[in-house]
Amino acid sequence: MKLQLTVLLAGLPLAALVAWRLGGATGAGSLLGVLAALFVSVLGALWSDRAQRRSPKLALEAFVFSFLAKLGLLAIGALALRFVPELGARFDWSAYLLGFAATVAWAMFAGTLSHWRSLRPARS
Repeated sequence: MKLQLTVLLAGLPLAALVAWRLGGATGAGSLLGVLAALFVSVLGALWSDRAQRRSPKLALEAFVFSFLAKLGLLAIGALALRFVPELGARFDWSAYLLGFAATVAWAMFAGTLSHWRSLRPARS
């Protein structure tokens, strides 16, 4: 679990650098997408880890609900940025979508790496 959270949070400085380089509404939108996806991914990872210690069935449910939360936040955020003029002026909705998608892909990599490492046989 520590590895997964470390890998997830390691991408944050890179995302901030990319957002700074993009600048303006595009950079702000991409950073907002990264932060939103990171928030849901970390909560989902913590919930899934806690549920896995209790029951494998609960871990699967936590994974599914985490996925649905990501989809919901992706849709709500994109629609809000697209159709609320005050938000759209500050954050680019398409950059939000790209930042969100990139972070979710990074979170999938972190989760796969963490699970792969936990399945390796222990050295004696």
